[in-house]
Amino acid sequence: MKLSDIGSERIVLILGAPRSGTTWLAKIFDSHPDVLYRHEPDTVLRATDLPWACSRADIPLHLDDARAYLAELIGTATVKTAGSLPMFPKRYENLPVRLLRHALVYALRAAALNRHGYRLGRTVPVPDMLDPARHRKLRVVIKSVGSLGRAGLFAAALPQAKVVLIVRDAWGQIASMRRGVALGKFDGALPIAELVDPQRATRYGLTPAQFATLPEVEQLAWNWAILNEKAIDDLGGLDRVMVLRYQDLCEHPEQQARELLAFAGLSWEPQTEAFLRRSTSHAGPDRYYAVFRATSATPDRWRQDLSPEDQRRIHAVVRATSLAALCPEFNG
Repeated sequence: MKLSDIGSERIVLILGAPRSGTTWLAKIFDSHPDVLYRHEPDTVLRATDLPWACSRADIPLHLDDARAYLAELIGTATVKTAGSLPMFPKRYENLPVRLLRHALVYALRAAALNRHGYRLGRTVPVPDMLDPARHRKLRVVIKSVGSLGRAGLFAAALPQAKVVLIVRDAWGQIASMRRGVALGKFDGALPIAELVDPQRATRYGLTPAQFATLPEVEQLAWNWAILNEKAIDDLGGLDRVMVLRYQDLCEHPEQQARELLAFAGLSWEPQTEAFLRRSTSHAGPDRYYAVFRATSATPDRWRQDLSPEDQRRIHAVVRATSLAALCPEFNG
């Protein structure tokens, strides 16, 4: 049995906007010894033939291509997709296999620091060295921050997969995105030159021409609202979908983690508990992409990062959309 042939009942999709806590959430899953994790494989293998924002009416037109693409994503094992840190011991690998994989991952990471070795890190495969048929408890977890517009399509293509959609409040997500630009974490300016889903924006009387005249913070807020709203609407009615608020994960990490793993058919493990404890109580420097931080203070950081005027503009956008129900603490 090939990994790409694994049944959709053993797959978990983690979807969310950039800077919404997807990496931390995914690592909670990855810390489980029965999970095989793929970190943003759609950034390594692009699907140029699938629409960025697929309407419900168009889902049947793209189902076959989406199934084939998702199977390829599962098999995309590079140092980025299959070697994200930290790495955890797994029940499906023995000690020699674990040491070999870890050595390869660290060697490729070291090579990528050199401009001549950068390509190796993106192309050299990191073998999983496992047979899914022999490990019936195995779950494959795929994390993406670029698939909100395809959430309904991917859920239809994997009819038994569990989907976890994490939503961070607009204030925190936008402040974090802006901080990333200031730190040089992104290539150039934020990608907000156009509406991500103009068809949905028309519901709010927002045309592409009007959008182009808005201040950056309002453009970010509208794209946050439209993408998350589309994903929630497209996944609505499915009992195999969990919508998770990032703030709830920060405030009640163990409770939420237990519910998430149970939802995916996974047991509660000491290894996950240990990771959760370490990842929520970090006292060192707050690195931008780190999964170790003092999470209790993270949700409210935006209050210092955003000006009162920016906060007001974001508030006005959120209050105008159906997502206001997800942010009751900000609706005054």
